[in-house]
Amino acid sequence: MGCAESAAILLVRGRAAASDRFEALIRRHAPDVGVTSDPERALERCLCEPPPVLAVDWSDPAGAAALCGRVRAQPGGEAVIVLALTERAADIDGILAAGASDFLLAGGEGAGVWARLRVARERAAREAAARHALAQTQARLVLAGRMASVGTLAAGVAHEINNPLAFVITNVDAALRRIASLDRRSGASRGGPWGRAHGDGRGPSSELSEVLSLLEDAREGAERVRLIVRDLHTFSRAEEDRRGPVDVRRVLDSCVHMAMSEIRHRARVVRSFGDVPPVEANEPRLAQVFLNLLVNAAQAIPEGLAEQNEIALSTRCDAAGRVVVEVRDTGTGIAPDALGRIFDPFYTSKDEGLGLGLAICSAIVSALEGRIEVESRPGEGSAFRVVLPAGGPGEARATTAPGDGAQRWAREGGRPAAAEPQAAPRQRVLIIDDEPLLTRAIAGTLEPRHETTATASARDALARIRAGERYDAILCDLMMPDMTGMDFYASLAELAPEQQRRVVFLTGGAFTERSKAFLQQVDARLLLKPFDAATLLSMVDEVVASR
Repeated sequence: MGCAESAAILLVRGRAAASDRFEALIRRHAPDVGVTSDPERALERCLCEPPPVLAVDWSDPAGAAALCGRVRAQPGGEAVIVLALTERAADIDGILAAGASDFLLAGGEGAGVWARLRVARERAAREAAARHALAQTQARLVLAGRMASVGTLAAGVAHEINNPLAFVITNVDAALRRIASLDRRSGASRGGPWGRAHGDGRGPSSELSEVLSLLEDAREGAERVRLIVRDLHTFSRAEEDRRGPVDVRRVLDSCVHMAMSEIRHRARVVRSFGDVPPVEANEPRLAQVFLNLLVNAAQAIPEGLAEQNEIALSTRCDAAGRVVVEVRDTGTGIAPDALGRIFDPFYTSKDEGLGLGLAICSAIVSALEGRIEVESRPGEGSAFRVVLPAGGPGEARATTAPGDGAQRWAREGGRPAAAEPQAAPRQRVLIIDDEPLLTRAIAGTLEPRHETTATASARDALARIRAGERYDAILCDLMMPDMTGMDFYASLAELAPEQQRRVVFLTGGAFTERSKAFLQQVDARLLLKPFDAATLLSMVDEVVASR
């Protein structure tokens, strides 16, 4: 059964003659009155759309008290203002004991009655506003909790994927290098996939060509997974207030990867990135802004017409030297009456969602001393511009892992080199990681150039160093179950301080509070998993050269 529109006061009449007097009295002072003689109907109305004030005839105290109790017992019933109407002062104690909000002793007329009704209605309005504000606060807390949970889950998933992905990428790179070596030694005919891919004019045999093609496809797939994991890691970091120089173009590219499932069936992405300086920002928060704008742009375009629509991304500097990032779409546009409200919390034109996305974006950008501008016409699309002050001098970070200052930022590797590394003096490299497949993959990558020793235990590594072994580079997992890389590093300070400078920490990205604080304090290199062969070799060369 549908619910009628709620009146300001719903009067529940009793069977006594006083009900006529009560109704006439209330109508004289409050014209917006609904009337019913059926308690069940009153309960239904309260359950469906609670009236601001429920006025109850207390001529039958037992029946009225029972109705009050039933109102209070139903969901939301505690919010109903129950005003008891009586002509007997003796009823007042029972009225209050039954749970009524207030009473009206209807022995007179005029200003006294009007004042009592006005107080009840004003109280009802205040409590309704308070409930609305509480509901908004609860919605914000629920959203914040969900976002925190998703962030924690994303960090854990990224960390668990990074270890196996690291040895998959490392092993595929090693296989590609070995095929190149076999190709050179076999003197295969020129041309073919290897020559086309690497431009050296050589080609493998047909059998090697097939293996090479499969490996290159696998390498491409692993690289896509690596980018997805990197993007998940960007959005899961908890250091919300950490700021540093950020390249907005790199963040935009990362967000496009994240939003591609929404975009690909709706529009083409067109990039026009002008040279812009870094901005001083927190990368995950800035990514949150760009991702929200990209998803909104995609959802403003109907599915199935991707070739006819586009989402254009551009970066430039304005006349004042500020960095301008624009997200423009060819979607449905925004109605003029909604344009002024889109940044209001809880305003949404969609069928689902809380309407907090753009409000949060506006707050993030304002905190960075920037602004968001919007232009839109129905049927012609929309353009959102994020305007941010340029950051100070400094190189934009390749990633926002903990430990700015002394931190050596992790590199983002490219495709593996086709040729064998040039001959160089072999160095001793110690690999400490509790993931055996990864240690074997790292050793396999380094062995053509270096002498490697691998162990799953930091305690075993310390024992080797205590026995007099020394290494030109030490690759050490940051988090291990028996002894962490942090504890290993601290022990080196007493045992062999010169070996501390040889340490490169490996991590899948699940930083604890302790590890974040540790990386901020120490001058140690950091390599994020998954890394490719070129990045690994480059890092080892850097450590060796720093002696």
